[in-house]
Amino acid sequence: MDSPETTQPLEAANVEQNVPELVASEPLGSAPKAFDFRHPSFLSSGEWRKLRIELDEFVESLGALLSTYLRLEFGLQLGKLQTLSFNEFTASVPSPTQLALFKLDPLRGISLLEIRPVIGMAMVDRLLGGPGQPTAPRNLTDMETALLDQVVELILGEWRKQWARVQDLHPEILGHENNPKFLQSSSGDTLMLVITLEARMGECVDQIQLAFPYSAVEPLIKTLAQNAAPTAAPVPAPQVPAIKWNQALNEIPITLTAQWPAIKMSTRALLTLRPGEIIDLDPAHSEQIELRIGNVAKFKARLGTHESKWAVQITEISKT
Repeated sequence: MDSPETTQPLEAANVEQNVPELVASEPLGSAPKAFDFRHPSFLSSGEWRKLRIELDEFVESLGALLSTYLRLEFGLQLGKLQTLSFNEFTASVPSPTQLALFKLDPLRGISLLEIRPVIGMAMVDRLLGGPGQPTAPRNLTDMETALLDQVVELILGEWRKQWARVQDLHPEILGHENNPKFLQSSSGDTLMLVITLEARMGECVDQIQLAFPYSAVEPLIKTLAQNAAPTAAPVPAPQVPAIKWNQALNEIPITLTAQWPAIKMSTRALLTLRPGEIIDLDPAHSEQIELRIGNVAKFKARLGTHESKWAVQITEISKT
């Protein structure tokens, strides 16, 4: 029978033999890695890739839609895709700018659509029949904001269409702001998914930004990544939706003029004109009256009378 003296040294020897194995199993040379808790990346690389594909399709279809709606080539490219806190986003937005606040039922939270004033005013000018030239940045008037809301509704409608196979969203404009410092739609540390689009219309180049509460869109992105349906489906030809009339424009006065086609006359004949002389007009010109809003010809009409007053009857809409 072994004595206690012989048992104790054997146990000690076993412990000493196991120690090197335990030490060797620990990783050597590992260093702690810094993690930015302000900008976490909860999505996997695959989910980010799926989101990028969806955004590329959204930008392509939206650019074609705006080109058709504005009747002018509208270039649109996807710029940055990043996560920022609400305070960081508002600090990066210049003032003045045009911010539309909207919600996407049934998602929670208030999202933002920023249209920089240069591109925004160019679009308003185009909607009023102008060439869409850039002007100096300034705050938009109530009338200009109402016109620009037509473009905002087109963008939100296209966003809804892009996510229709994942979830049916119902966008609704809640209000507007032109100074980002006054925004209080989210707490300062709320994480936002910010999508920056580079827009070009004629000589005008500026940015359009979409900002969503990250917690609201994260389930959509994860569902999209799990969807086995092919993402590279053919994009249907864009269709211009029916224009929704804004009731705020009902009482705005607009000057409408009817113009007779130009008459050619020599300089000598023009200099000899005196009061009481008669200028012969071609009767065929009465079928070629132009109705103009400002300097833009909008309709063609024929001359006539109605209730003993001169009148014109619209025959077609001008294509110019």
